[in-house]
Amino acid sequence: MKAALFALVLGAVSAFGQDDAGMMAAQQASQLAMQAGLQAAQQMQQDMQLAAQASQQAMQQAMQASQQAAQQMADTPSPYSWPVVGKPLQPSFSVKSGKVKAGTTVRIKWRAANNYAAVYYTTDGWTPTTASTLYTGPIPINATTELQAIALSVNRSLSPIAHADYAVPGPIAPIPPLALPVDGVLHAGTRLHLVTNSEVNSKTAHAGDALSVLLDQDVKAGDVVVIPKGTPVAAVLTVAKPAGRYSVPGDLAFEVRSVAAQGRSIPVRGGETLEGEASWKLAEAEIVPGMPFTVKVAADTPLKP
Repeated sequence: MKAALFALVLGAVSAFGQDDAGMMAAQQASQLAMQAGLQAAQQMQQDMQLAAQASQQAMQQAMQASQQAAQQMADTPSPYSWPVVGKPLQPSFSVKSGKVKAGTTVRIKWRAANNYAAVYYTTDGWTPTTASTLYTGPIPINATTELQAIALSVNRSLSPIAHADYAVPGPIAPIPPLALPVDGVLHAGTRLHLVTNSEVNSKTAHAGDALSVLLDQDVKAGDVVVIPKGTPVAAVLTVAKPAGRYSVPGDLAFEVRSVAAQGRSIPVRGGETLEGEASWKLAEAEIVPGMPFTVKVAADTPLKP
């Protein structure tokens, strides 16, 4: 019986040992699994961090490329559209206002981004328009001059007016007489010098009002004066707008239609525009006596000595 009891106890101990070994193996397997899980989680976290860094770097590169493209578009003038919203920028002059020597040349300048279709200027104090002289190169200043310029954009917008005054020392040379060719004909296209002879203000004037203008030079056939200086010239106001609010200046414009001479009416074409100087207060345009300008003869006209 003792032998049987010993065998039973030995079997129990053996079974307990087998169970303990199994538990240890299970614990080891569990620990390995946990370590593998931790390693996988750590790898996943590293992969996510790398992916986030790559995505952020790609976004930064895309933003830089977009900014560079936008800057390049802003710096490159387009031949099809105006690059500046609103009015084009005011042109400028290469020589500042002040005293200059006779023969000084002035260039009209503008920024490369302003893709102007054309620039027009005047040298006699009248407001430049698209009917004024087209700028094609340096402007010589040989006498006291009031230079003004305006830029026309490709979308037909006009810039603010640029203005400069140049004083050339010395007396003002008188306008010489106009000598007719030997055929005695005042040919079409010939320029006549005129001068205003009345005072007109945009606040009180009306379109259609007559404007007193005089011939400012003799027209001669040989030694004979066929049209004397001071001959009246027919002119009429075509625009008369008073100054408005928000610093909108007043405007005046007129056309010259004919010169009366030797009992006939010589057709001429021309006119000028005058805009008041914009400021914080109302700025009316005002024509005063003695303002010079020129017109062109519109048709061949024979004149007898």
